[in-house]
Amino acid sequence: MQTHKPESLTSASNLMDAFAGRTGLNGDDSKAFHRYLWTDAFAVKTFLGLADIYGKKDYSDKARRLLELVHRKLGRFSLTDSRRGWISGLPEAEGRAHPTAGGLRIGKNLRERQVSEPLDERLEWERDGQYFHYNTRWIHSLLKMAEETADSEYLYQAAELLLAGRKFILEVNGETRMFWKMSIDLSRPQVASSGIHDPLEGLILAEKLKVAVPELAPQLKKLAAEFENLCHGRDLKTNDTLGIGGLLLSSVKAAEAALQNRSIPEALDPEKLLKDCLIGLENLENSKELSFTSARRLSFRECGLSLALRVLKGRRAIFEQQSISLAPFEEYFPLAQEIEEFWLKPKNQDSVLWKKHLNINAVSLAASIVAGNAPKKF
Repeated sequence: MQTHKPESLTSASNLMDAFAGRTGLNGDDSKAFHRYLWTDAFAVKTFLGLADIYGKKDYSDKARRLLELVHRKLGRFSLTDSRRGWISGLPEAEGRAHPTAGGLRIGKNLRERQVSEPLDERLEWERDGQYFHYNTRWIHSLLKMAEETADSEYLYQAAELLLAGRKFILEVNGETRMFWKMSIDLSRPQVASSGIHDPLEGLILAEKLKVAVPELAPQLKKLAAEFENLCHGRDLKTNDTLGIGGLLLSSVKAAEAALQNRSIPEALDPEKLLKDCLIGLENLENSKELSFTSARRLSFRECGLSLALRVLKGRRAIFEQQSISLAPFEEYFPLAQEIEEFWLKPKNQDSVLWKKHLNINAVSLAASIVAGNAPKKF
């Protein structure tokens, strides 16, 4: 059922058409050079959603081309790096066959911090490397493409990318930890902090992929156990707008897993995850953060939340089948449209922060709108 006015969907398709033009998805390789994994992950799903809504093969073709470009660009060392070839270290032909085996670069403009360089926390945001939560977003895109095409190659690529993520887990001073950011070749941590939702996202994907790719099930089962141990006792609550959105999406994935398999890890209890999401939404409401002007707001972070609310509402049936009520979220569902309408206004797209992060903002807004009509694509 269509949940958006036609003009909103038109705006979403216009945003994605412009993104495709800016980034070389229309065949201009000179513009296809720079890729950014987070933006491209949501772009793949948004193109697939638009293809489903409008029945246009051109959108699914763009999604497929984008997948190929990301693997070719972010699965290899940057041209600004002294190293060459696939970041996995595989020979050329084998690397082409297994483009995700060594993980995928973030796609930041600055080269990664070298061993001899001191940590500059501000500068680190602009440096390349690997983020586990970016890789998991890409894995979801590969899974959606596998559903779309029935091509098992995408499943293998997804499984190999998750298995590469094992290198984010290290033992430090007798404690097993999962690091938030690693070097491009996954040989060393780049920051000391951990992402609070990374083990949860890894566990969800490991549980799914060990069934989808039985040939790699032994390794995936072992990795799932490691993620489960890391989830034990972890506080998943967050007041971060994008973080709440991510946890909402994980709640949907956990509910899917629970519906398909009666025996799931305790960490994937969808009711518990939803309760943590509600606390974050209540705190966000009290903060009045969403009443600020566009000069103080980041569209892609807010649209990550609105997208998740769209998906949660659109996938209500999987919760109802498990007698899980979404009634507490009814007051928050309208927030998705409020966020979208705010960022569709030309005056708000004229802000410095919108223009500075144009691609990720535009794709995130389009993704949120499309998720209202094609929630299963996300």
